[in-house]
Amino acid sequence: MGNAKFATKIFQESPELLQWREERLPIKQSPAPPPVELRALGPLEALAAGRPVELGAPKQRKLLTLLVSRVGRPVPVDVMLETLWGESPPPSAVTSLHAYVANLRRALEPGRAPRTPTKVLHTNDRRYLLDIGFVEVDVHAFEVRAKAGWTAWNRHQPHEALVEFEAGLALWRGEAYTEVSHSVHVAAEAARLEGLRLSVVEGRCAALLAVGAHEVAVAELEVFVRAHPLREYGCELLSLALYRAGRQADALAVLRTNQRRLGEELGIDPRPALQHLEREILRHAPALDWRPPRADPIVPARGGGEVAPQVRAPTPARSGPTAGEEHFVGREAALRQLATVSAAAAAGRGRVVAVSGEPGIGKTGLLRRFAELTEGVPVLWGVCPSHVATPPLWPWRQVLGMAGVHAPGRPVPEAVSEVIHGDTGHPPDGTDPDATTLRRFDAIVHYLTGVSRTAPLVIVLDHLHQADPGSLRLLAHLAESVRTSRLLVAVSYRSDRATPLAETRAALARAEMTRVELSGLNVAETRALAGAMLRREVSGAAADELRLRTGGNPFYLRELIKILDCEGRPSPARAAPLPPPVREVVLLRVGQLGPTAVELLSVASTVGLTFAIDVVAEACSIEIGEALKVVDTVVAAGLIEEEPQRLGWYSFTHALTAEVLFQTMGRLRRVHLLRRVRAADPHRPRW
Repeated sequence: MGNAKFATKIFQESPELLQWREERLPIKQSPAPPPVELRALGPLEALAAGRPVELGAPKQRKLLTLLVSRVGRPVPVDVMLETLWGESPPPSAVTSLHAYVANLRRALEPGRAPRTPTKVLHTNDRRYLLDIGFVEVDVHAFEVRAKAGWTAWNRHQPHEALVEFEAGLALWRGEAYTEVSHSVHVAAEAARLEGLRLSVVEGRCAALLAVGAHEVAVAELEVFVRAHPLREYGCELLSLALYRAGRQADALAVLRTNQRRLGEELGIDPRPALQHLEREILRHAPALDWRPPRADPIVPARGGGEVAPQVRAPTPARSGPTAGEEHFVGREAALRQLATVSAAAAAGRGRVVAVSGEPGIGKTGLLRRFAELTEGVPVLWGVCPSHVATPPLWPWRQVLGMAGVHAPGRPVPEAVSEVIHGDTGHPPDGTDPDATTLRRFDAIVHYLTGVSRTAPLVIVLDHLHQADPGSLRLLAHLAESVRTSRLLVAVSYRSDRATPLAETRAALARAEMTRVELSGLNVAETRALAGAMLRREVSGAAADELRLRTGGNPFYLRELIKILDCEGRPSPARAAPLPPPVREVVLLRVGQLGPTAVELLSVASTVGLTFAIDVVAEACSIEIGEALKVVDTVVAAGLIEEEPQRLGWYSFTHALTAEVLFQTMGRLRRVHLLRRVRAADPHRPRW
């Protein structure tokens, strides 16, 4: 990589920012250096007792770089041979390997007496291990700085976040593990670090925007976006920085170039945050203007002791969210439940909590809010995406990777390391695959519960209904040990996709699972959300209309409120056009139920929000028995619900569902269906 890619300060910064650093950057006493310092964020460098070490021939450097990439974990000899010589090492490879190891031991421990045990590089059963207790690696220092930066950012301390991000980026001198970055045994770890570096660059630029250094942010983000044009968060930050620097046209051009590139190269639309930012720029929304951050005192580093989680009360709303940020309202009861189980887990009574509800109801938003309000406890996120196929144990790879960041001094078992690096293929011939899986699961459970003994941990598995079978089995296995740990395991899933999770939910229930079932926002919460998004008082009648049309579903509410906001004038919620994202989501949900369900619901939408199933079935020419089976499926999907007072009557859960189905049909088809309904129910009034 070129040096420009790793530059973090590309032109002279503002005097105000420099003055702030001089006044507030704490002066830290440097601890005594470890016996060996290793720098792998660029071409490998080593210092022993503070003096540079000559690392020798290229293959010897490659060997040490490989060991550094797995510091604290044993590296098999066959992995070393393949990394140094490829798939066909020469007969002399093992002899050369032993010579390289001997040379590295002399170089890294120059003062060690002959025939005395080595402290840095150990040998055991055809494996070599670089002892993490006697080396300091810049990779770990970078991860610590990154974590500290994001922690400060989440606490609304942008100045402190900026200091941490810059300190972390200053450690980079080139590509991570340069000598072996393309080896199959290191490539995944190098890619993980590069992804983390890019996120820290974005975090630094976000912090620059937060402290008012807009011109600095513009210059850095222009370089960053040219190098990484598909990173949407970088484009969002650049557009906001340009807008605050008085360059509205350039800000819009960035967003539209990004939209065109995503469409041409990937065939996708920008994420909603970028679309919302474009609308806000066009209307000069006050929420985009810079406001000085509140003056927070520098918090001294905490000492080593256990930290119990504390959930603070929600802070007063800021004058406006940053671009793309979602307003969070309500859910006080659910947050209290989460706070209670979190406190129990911190006290050594681990818990499992399951958050469920229909699509768009706010499951992920609730867990994010809980993470924001949880102080002093790492939150390890694992997400199960739906848009791409993922390898086995994907959410656990994310969780275990972050666990290593939060516990850098704890050795990572080989089985855990295999999961982190995706080495979970078929076991060797003659090995029982079930026994191999069980040993791997036991090692992961032991590692996570062990990390939680030092400090409590929160593990979040989001969108569990999309998880692979192996991830579900591992979750069930972990649940058996949660109660004696300091782990809080929180999962979220769609209630209409709960059936495939029956076995997993039964295992979680045996672990005394706490259930949080989310329903729609009430009228008061709807009014608060609408007022926050529209930045004006919303009447109770308007909130009631919004609640009636959306059922209080936060996703539907936000999209409908955006439509009202874009109109720039007060408009009744019932008269607002259907938001395109809502139409797409509704049609997708209905389409997944099959053609018979689509036909039944389409006919029902012509009747109104409530309908009699026998009339709709006759209008569809479907036997009533078959119709009732389909209706049970639609009820389970959460699209309709049974009327408690009238047998055989059902109602749409959300009026928007009926609207989408009705408006999707052509006028002639609507008339045709209305005639069929009228024929099936001659007592119904004529339209």
